[in-house]
Amino acid sequence: MLKNKRIFAALLIVFSVLTLGMGSAKDAVKEQDVKILWPPPPFDPRIEYVRIIETPDDIGAKKGFFKKAWEFLAGEAVENRILKPFGITVDEKGRLYVTDTALQAVHIFDLSNEKYMIIEGTARGRFASPVGVESDRQGNIFVSDSIQKQVYVFSAEGKYLKALPPPGEETGFKRPTGLAVNKAAGLIYIVDTLGCKIHVYTTGGEYRFSFGERGNGDGQFNYPTFIKVAGNGELYISDSINFRIQVFDKDGKFLFKFGRHGDGTGDMGNPRGIAIDSDKNIYVVDPLFEAFQIFDRKGDLLLVFGKPGKQPGAFMLPSGIAIDANDQIYVADTYNSRVQVFRYLKKGKQDIEVSDKEN
Repeated sequence: MLKNKRIFAALLIVFSVLTLGMGSAKDAVKEQDVKILWPPPPFDPRIEYVRIIETPDDIGAKKGFFKKAWEFLAGEAVENRILKPFGITVDEKGRLYVTDTALQAVHIFDLSNEKYMIIEGTARGRFASPVGVESDRQGNIFVSDSIQKQVYVFSAEGKYLKALPPPGEETGFKRPTGLAVNKAAGLIYIVDTLGCKIHVYTTGGEYRFSFGERGNGDGQFNYPTFIKVAGNGELYISDSINFRIQVFDKDGKFLFKFGRHGDGTGDMGNPRGIAIDSDKNIYVVDPLFEAFQIFDRKGDLLLVFGKPGKQPGAFMLPSGIAIDANDQIYVADTYNSRVQVFRYLKKGKQDIEVSDKEN
């Protein structure tokens, strides 16, 4: 018993230290009167720091009466803090969805209405490892669980609806991870990392087809992870252990690829989350570089952004990334237990200058 109490006390101390460290980053920004911009002078800035999201309080979400009453009766407050964010997306209504592999839950931050909701599992039980998250035109929420080997569907209110059936000729998903929805076509694309395939369903849950196989040729994959649907329906896929991004049409036909293995500027160490801004620039998160890189439509490098650390603009093994209609950039800063928010500063057709990783 004494040993368990000591372990628990030690964990509390570690958590407190981490929390203080993370809080200091936000406090330091609040004390500054100047904007934080990248790249630094003399280059024209293209990325602006906006804020950090760690808890519902950070978006102004207030606890309801019944939750406050329960916490009073239970004698303890419950705080839904982000612990280990991984997958991330944002919809047209300003709802930010974040999978949390440590909390085994999905955080939903309604940025427009300053509300918060959390989904912790299905009617069958709690999530084991939620990784990917997406929403469709009706607001239904799709969550992939890489350990339970399922893709679950919830209503916009968080009510569990169903699990997608196993794909066509397969016995089931081997390890579903990244998700992407083509809302115009009503299709959802599911990355199967261990299967080295992409499975395609209607958002209503009907299996359509799969594409891909293990290999390093065009249209082949080596443990793909994340996927993004562009405005024209093209699919951008992180072919992570082939150290590249592959691009396909909505029917799975290979179009082109870019990226190479290495640790230099423009190289890829472990490409993960992908996002696209209003100028069709392509953002690729690389946790090994503690940064994300921005490429143009041809795959040429435009900007490297980030460095190791806890301050704004620094990361610890980031994973997912999403960009909303207003060019706000949301990055799952995984081991800093937070989502960092930035803004792409659009300036016509002027080229983005390449910045040093150290900013």
